[in-house]
Amino acid sequence: MEYLVGSLSTFVILYFSAKIFFSKETYKKSTDTFKYSQSHIHEIIKPLLPPMKFMAKKPDRQSSRHEEKTNVKVIILDNTAYWIKDNLFYSASLDNDKIDVDSTKVLDIINMDKVQLDKIMFIVDRLREGK
Repeated sequence: MEYLVGSLSTFVILYFSAKIFFSKETYKKSTDTFKYSQSHIHEIIKPLLPPMKFMAKKPDRQSSRHEEKTNVKVIILDNTAYWIKDNLFYSASLDNDKIDVDSTKVLDIINMDKVQLDKIMFIVDRLREGK
């Protein structure tokens, strides 16, 4: 009988202490109602992903093909304009912010020194960007 009274009193004390410490209000306050969604996880890991992986490629359209055929990219450096057309590298001097057509010449890249070749490589890289 003495064990029954001790067991009941222990049970009652544990029951009321559990009611006090683990009430629903404190339980709701302590847990976060955070939802993990695919978009949230993507926002978390986006800085770690390579940027080109998720960029959409431009669709191949008739208008974009026509623009590539008719327009030429030109880079102006040191008062000289450079462009590539028909797999030839051209240069021309500028006259009043316009290309002087009379000074147009095909560059001979084979006979250039290292400094000039580095400059031309930089220009070619910029002209071929985006292709």
